[in-house]
Amino acid sequence: MEHVSFFLAVFLGALLFSYIVAHYLKFPVIPVYILTGVFLSLFIHAEDVHVFEVLGVVLLLFYIGLEFSLAEMEKNLKNILSVGVVDLVLNLFPSFFLLRLMGFDGLTAFTLAVALYPSSSAIVSKLLIDLKKLANPEVEPVLAILVFEDIAAATLLAVLVGLSGGSSNPTEILKVVVKIALFIFIAVVFVKNFNRVVDLAFNSIGTATEFTVLLVGTVLFLLVEASMGFGLSEAIGAFAAGTLFAESSHKEQVESAVIPYRDLFGALFFLTFGLTTNFSKFSVSLLLPLIAVIVFTFFTKIVTGIISARLYGLSLKRGFSAGFMLLPRGEFSILVAATNPAVVPFAALYVLISSILGSLTVKESGRILSLFFRKKSKKKSRLTRSELLGD
Repeated sequence: MEHVSFFLAVFLGALLFSYIVAHYLKFPVIPVYILTGVFLSLFIHAEDVHVFEVLGVVLLLFYIGLEFSLAEMEKNLKNILSVGVVDLVLNLFPSFFLLRLMGFDGLTAFTLAVALYPSSSAIVSKLLIDLKKLANPEVEPVLAILVFEDIAAATLLAVLVGLSGGSSNPTEILKVVVKIALFIFIAVVFVKNFNRVVDLAFNSIGTATEFTVLLVGTVLFLLVEASMGFGLSEAIGAFAAGTLFAESSHKEQVESAVIPYRDLFGALFFLTFGLTTNFSKFSVSLLLPLIAVIVFTFFTKIVTGIISARLYGLSLKRGFSAGFMLLPRGEFSILVAATNPAVVPFAALYVLISSILGSLTVKESGRILSLFFRKKSKKKSRLTRSELLGD
């Protein structure tokens, strides 16, 4: 217990200091948390911190699910699939061919391409919350892409696990795909019907904070465990739990009860991500390929944002904003890279750089876009004052 309390004291103190620094510098807090974790890794070798990563992802995705209506998802299923396919085609295959041209072997190139493909749900959701951008119209296609990416990346991860184990049996891969489709179907049916049970529980017992937290925690982790049982990431189960409570008439009470936990474990997630990243095995010879990959994948994500925004009927400016939101990579990239230890240092450094540059780009997106999109000046009325007043 003393061991755990020591690490918690150090971690929370470091997070508090990081927040204060970011606040006074008016800097995005997420990269500061990650860099603080990297700094602490020089002095502390903490074990069993994975729980903080899991809880951070789960609570961040749950909160995003609360803001995402299942009815709206069904209504826009065609758009979700269309932007998801655009994102997959523009960010997976081109990266693979680029890596092959750089001299990486087929399996390494494919592993890296899969690692670099999905944007970080945890980082993007934290940015949208902190920067108060959830109401922006371009957030809808961004969230659709993140949901599609979690499903697609989970499938690709299963393929990679099979390939790394020397098995490329199409039957095994097909089984994974069937499991994913089955979970999605079950989750949708569950959310549509169980929200009535949630309302009944609140109406019968009340909305006391303690009961709300216990009910939310129970349902949340049951769905997380169910999604992992189907071979999916915990993010899908957490998102499904969020949509369940979003359909409840007590959404506001749930939201206010969850926010403190979301902030705490979200911060711990980013700290432990930096803490567990080992850059000592990174070769200097990979520096130029890394820079080339960063430039190329940033470009493809911005193009993805532009096309996706167009599919949702949004302007070019909103498209650039959506592309900026998709730049940070994170937790899933590291998970994918872990299937091939040789690529972990490359992927980890890529994630760190993309999370910092991506966060800064989202924060400063207003200023960046103002350089290319000038506000339309309002034309002065030529009517006289008496004509305007109707005299």
